[in-house]
Amino acid sequence: MEINAVRANTVAGSDFNMDQLLSLLNQNLAKEMTTYYLYNILTIYLDELELHDIREIIDSACARDIRHFKSLLKRIYQLSGTFPASIKEIDANLNDPAAMLSDVHLNLKEAFEKLVEVKRSSALSYTRLCTLTSGRDRRTYLLALNILNEELELKKWFSQFIDAKHPEIAVTIPFIKE
Repeated sequence: MEINAVRANTVAGSDFNMDQLLSLLNQNLAKEMTTYYLYNILTIYLDELELHDIREIIDSACARDIRHFKSLLKRIYQLSGTFPASIKEIDANLNDPAAMLSDVHLNLKEAFEKLVEVKRSSALSYTRLCTLTSGRDRRTYLLALNILNEELELKKWFSQFIDAKHPEIAVTIPFIKE
C-alpha cells in the first residue's frame, strides 16, 4: 500500500468525513491563491506611489500566503486528495463571496478593507478546519492552527493600517475586476 494511502486511511479511520476535510483544504487553498493575486496587484501600485513601508507589509503577507498555499497543497497530497487541475478549478473551489474581487474600481483603502474581509473569512474557515481535525488529525490540526494565527495577525495589520487613516490609500486602483 502506498504511504499516502496509509496516511489517508489512518486519518479516515478517525471517525470523520475525509471528503469534507479535503473540500475545506481546497477552499482554503483557493483563498490563499486569491489573496496572493490581490497582493501582487497592490504591490504594483504601492511601487508606483513609492509607498515602500506599506509594500513591506504586503510583501510579508504575500510570503506567508505562498507558504500557506504550499503547505495546504502538500497536506492535500499527503491525504491522497486531488489537486485542482487548473486555476479555473481553484476559482471554482473558492465558494466565498468575501474572497471574490469586486468588479468596481477599488482604491487602496477599499483594497485593504477587502483584505480584512478575506482574512476574517479565512480565519473562520481555518477555525472550522481546527474544529474538524481536533483530536482526529494532528498534522492538519496544527497546520490549520498555525495558519489561523497568521491570518489573524494579518487581519490585525490591515485593520491597523486602515485605522491609521493614511491619506495615500485614497488612490484608485483602475483595473481590479472579478
